[in-house]
Amino acid sequence: MSPDPLTEYRAVRDRVDGFAAAAEEGQAAWLVCRRGCDGCCRLRRSAFGVEVEALRAHVRTLPPSRQATLKARRAHPDVIAGDRCVFLDDAGACDAYAARPIICRTHGPLVLTEEGARWCGLNFAELTDDEVVQRVPGAAVLDLTRVNTLLAVVAARHRAACGGPERAPLDAALDGLEAP
Repeated sequence: MSPDPLTEYRAVRDRVDGFAAAAEEGQAAWLVCRRGCDGCCRLRRSAFGVEVEALRAHVRTLPPSRQATLKARRAHPDVIAGDRCVFLDDAGACDAYAARPIICRTHGPLVLTEEGARWCGLNFAELTDDEVVQRVPGAAVLDLTRVNTLLAVVAARHRAACGGPERAPLDAALDGLEAP
């Protein structure tokens, strides 16, 4: 019997969290990411269906008043316009931090992608691009291409087992909740 795709996804997410800890240690001198630093949350993000399902499961564990706040926030003009994630609260914190998708967990520190090394422009401000790549220890750099490949496999298994879209906007995690 195959493992539950949501369980597989959570295992991938836990491994990425291990990277986040290594990145914080190996890149700490240059990272400015912190609570309230929400520039990466000021746009509409999408995620694999399995990630949205994990978000939905998390939201269902929240008190009804918190769920109502999220549902109401979905109608906020900035959320509708795609200028703010529905999970971003007014203090610049994430209401779904524990269940946030991989893209949210990996944005900011130096990662490797198919296009090369990438990081948030607020980090490494005093270094040139070449210095960033030279100074950050390899153990503190995630190969995001490999993670995304694994995530795509888990997402495909989830889609085959449960249906649903390949990708969806994060606010789709609020679908099916009782109206506020």
